[in-house]
Amino acid sequence: MSQLSEEERWYIIHEWKKGFINVRQVALFLNCHINTIYRIINHYRCHRNVDHKFRSGRPPALSPAQVKKLDKTIQRNRPATAAELLSITQFNTTERTIQRYRLSLGYRPRKSVIKVKINKMNEHNRFEFASLHHRTDIKKYIFEDECYIGLRNTNQIVWCKRGESTPRKEISSVRAHINLIGFIWWNGYVFRRFDHWLNGDTYCAAVNEALSEDIEALNGFVYVSDGVKWHRSAQFKRWCEQHDIELCNWPGYSADFNAIELVWNIIKQQIKNKNPKSQRELENAADEVCGNLSLNVVQSCIKK
Repeated sequence: MSQLSEEERWYIIHEWKKGFINVRQVALFLNCHINTIYRIINHYRCHRNVDHKFRSGRPPALSPAQVKKLDKTIQRNRPATAAELLSITQFNTTERTIQRYRLSLGYRPRKSVIKVKINKMNEHNRFEFASLHHRTDIKKYIFEDECYIGLRNTNQIVWCKRGESTPRKEISSVRAHINLIGFIWWNGYVFRRFDHWLNGDTYCAAVNEALSEDIEALNGFVYVSDGVKWHRSAQFKRWCEQHDIELCNWPGYSADFNAIELVWNIIKQQIKNKNPKSQRELENAADEVCGNLSLNVVQSCIKK
């Protein structure tokens, strides 16, 4: 039901001043409740006007100007808690009211996106890399990366009703973890677990073992990986030359250029959904998720 205009409120007073007013008929005509008619008449009796600022019920905790100020404050302080917002704005209200108004303004909690600041040289290198590879055939690229997955990350959000105890997630050891090495290209992918420390020699051995069945088909491909030292070792450069694979010069702080990062996000989420609680369960979950990975998923990540 829309709010009555000033003209409609004066119409009610005009009908009332005639000496008799059919409240039901006027309410039907104006599409409002009969109590609205009585409130407007009573307000006119007391104040001799039909000011639209008059309203019944509990007044709002924040005025429109304060709501606007709160909105701007949130935009300038995205991570701020309700208590911090209340301290900044100095409103005479409660933290719960701030939370309620923040929700009414459309704000919802999200995990913040962390991005490392880069200098102008790195920005220039990123731009040159993007310009050089913008129109190349993405189907001739191998994307490689290593990934650590562990049960240490137990900061899981759970929703509970008031008064309920927070459920505990039991794991056999907080040290359960796995190391994965992955390779994706347009027509295939390989993911494997490894336990040893990586250096120039062990990395070459791991890559050679993982790609041994596909190495001939990958001749002439561009090898994309980040800039850790074993990815640029003399041993691995010789391995790339031996198999006619071009080692890509990778700009720093450019994980967003590597398509396998998107695949890691999918793998981590699927492993998390299996809720492993021990080293063995974590290993089995990783093997199952990597084994059931679809080539269509890999290709969609490469196209992005």
